[in-house]
Amino acid sequence: MGTFKKGILGGFSGKVGTVIGANWRGLDVMRSLPKKSGVSPTLLQVEQRQRFAAVMGFLAPIGNLLASYYGSPSGTLSRLNKAVSYHLKHALMGNSPNFSIDYTKVVLSKGELIGARNAAVSAPTAGSIQLDWDDNSGQVFAAADDLLLAVLYNANKRQFVVEEGLATRQEGTAHMAIPVEFAGDTLQVWIGFVGSTSAKAATSVYLGTVQAV
Repeated sequence: MGTFKKGILGGFSGKVGTVIGANWRGLDVMRSLPKKSGVSPTLLQVEQRQRFAAVMGFLAPIGNLLASYYGSPSGTLSRLNKAVSYHLKHALMGNSPNFSIDYTKVVLSKGELIGARNAAVSAPTAGSIQLDWDDNSGQVFAAADDLLLAVLYNANKRQFVVEEGLATRQEGTAHMAIPVEFAGDTLQVWIGFVGSTSAKAATSVYLGTVQAV
């Protein structure tokens, strides 16, 4: 892969002849077209592709969330790259071809802010879930006005719901609306915090499951 400076015609994207042009992390790059291979992949290669597909199938719908709040980029390694790497190593379970996600190991935001303490989830009323946590503001890297980041996942429907700013850290409770069609389904729930005036985030906490009413 090579980089190039924009000339009078500027950069280009897509296929031109035997090369492909694109913009990657602010750089104009071009690479040669991949060569077709007549060699069948090894069992290890097949398994690696299955593992990657399982993780990406889970994370792809919340790619924007991960790109915003999953640690910090380092070199050419993006936040999304880091999230994929972590989940491949720690949150994937099962054997080929039946891989699945261990929700207890899933981390959806990562950073230096203090995380939620004694957090819990319940569903006391129809159409919403209740999130509760202790106000631990005042500790280092824990401000009273940090904003709640709440994520739920419906595995039956393979759908995420993400809410940012439902409450502040000091409020200690929030109600999160859920889609009507989720009624009766089991939901996986995580919460974290993000800075009210910065892109800093806390490492998310898994709250377990709740039955949608």
